[in-house]
Amino acid sequence: MAPPSSASGAARRATAAPQPRPSTRRPALRVFEPQPRRSTRRRVSRRGHLWLAALLVVGSLLFVVVGDIVVAQGQVRMADLQSQATNQLAIQKSVQTQVAQLAAPDRVVAEGISLGLNAPPSVEDLPQVPLDVPLPVPDTSPLPATRAAPTATTTPSTAGTATTAPAR
Repeated sequence: MAPPSSASGAARRATAAPQPRPSTRRPALRVFEPQPRRSTRRRVSRRGHLWLAALLVVGSLLFVVVGDIVVAQGQVRMADLQSQATNQLAIQKSVQTQVAQLAAPDRVVAEGISLGLNAPPSVEDLPQVPLDVPLPVPDTSPLPATRAAPTATTTPSTAGTATTAPAR
């Protein structure tokens, strides 16, 4: 390889721009101050949302508690009504027993005799009537003229008597 010529080295130096030297000086220090927050509303709205969520949770819990109280009161009332119904059913059964005892045929006959009625010499049972057979339709046509009741005769005339209305 041939050594570079001095002419070519000079040409190369003339065409190349001189490189600036890096500065050894540092920029001045400044105190960092953050910019003021623009969205103070965001903090307030977050706080408001938290309060609203807490209020909804507390309100829903209170709603559940009140609902449980209403259901419990309904159950107590239903238990009272059931006990009253049971008592009334027992009273009804005892009254039905008393009615059955008072309506017994032996007792009715004994009561009638004690009131001065005579006991029948014999008792006839009526024939049993089937309930599934319909009864015949009764005849409701008007009576013929020959069998009709006699009509009333004319009343005597009151033409000879005059009635006067009281004067007012």
